Amino acid sequence: MRTGIVMSYNQIAGVGFIKDSNKQKIRFYNEDKTIVFKRFDVVQFDISFVKSSLQAVNVMPIRDKKGNIVSMTVNIN
Repeated sequence: MRTGIVMSYNQIAGVGFIKDSNKQKIRFYNEDKTIVFKRFDVVQFDISFVKSSLQAVNVMPIRDKKGNIVSMTVNIN
């Protein structure tokens, strides 16, 4: 599995882009409507050719020990 960060996600369409550790932008489609991705969520995924294009598949958010989705956002007070 590869690791990356969600750079954009359209919840209505269920489509987004992930930037992986190679700085490659990869499109993904979310068919599991119970998972809602947000920008900067850290995810694991596989790569596959779908309709002659490279896409991320089996995209799953990485969770911490408490079960919260790991995000690269920073809270500044």
